[in-house]
Amino acid sequence: MPNYALLVEYDGTHFNGWQKQKNLPTVQGSIESALGIILRKNPASRLTVAGRTDTGVHALGMVCNFKTRDPIPNFHKLLVSLNSLTESGVSIKNVIEVPPEFHARFSCTGREYIYKLYYSKYESSFVEGRAFWVKSHIDWEKVERQLQVLVGEKDFRSFTKAKSMSGKRAVREIFSIQLEKITPEWYQIRIRANGFMHNMVRITVGTLLDIGKGRWESRSIDSILEEKNRTKAGVTLPPDGLYFVRAYYEDHPEIHELYKIPLP
Repeated sequence: MPNYALLVEYDGTHFNGWQKQKNLPTVQGSIESALGIILRKNPASRLTVAGRTDTGVHALGMVCNFKTRDPIPNFHKLLVSLNSLTESGVSIKNVIEVPPEFHARFSCTGREYIYKLYYSKYESSFVEGRAFWVKSHIDWEKVERQLQVLVGEKDFRSFTKAKSMSGKRAVREIFSIQLEKITPEWYQIRIRANGFMHNMVRITVGTLLDIGKGRWESRSIDSILEEKNRTKAGVTLPPDGLYFVRAYYEDHPEIHELYKIPLP
């Protein structure tokens, strides 16, 4: 069966997460519904995805794939049709054919997120649903000193929702993490890893902000990792500022072509 990968962008405020749910608007449900209409004589398999995002989480470059009985002859026509049929808040940016064995989730070797922060005493029209508003003073140099401690293969049990990890392995490898200053008011933390646990990015950024606020004098990322206890880490930030940026596939270099969004 021919196998196709889609590059998807979406505004998470419109949806109850990625995963299809009965009687609730989801990204998967919107795209599968559109594919069902377009390919009614050529049924598509269920979409698989690089990362199943929660309610309110956004994506700039999500990868998903599906299989069909017969080849799709015209990718431009498919993109136009999909974008006209999916719900507001979802954009299909590109499509390519991929090898039969490609699986958006299981073939994925790296995932990258950013968390957007608005740092100001005064409100902005662009914060709600898009970023987390930081009103307190932050020692950004102190935050940066903590970042490299997170890099590497470690047990991140302190940085995930405790109930979701009962009896599960909590070891993940963070490849890189950076604090990026976009303007004096806008910051973002970019993090790339082989995988993330439930709420891991939101708790990690929340913990870094708590450290930057001087909330703890005797607690550091090192000590929190060693505790392996969710209660020792910081707050779980809201989903508003979290964006899935990119999925990486070491064994599938063709995915680089997917991220080359075609011009009009």
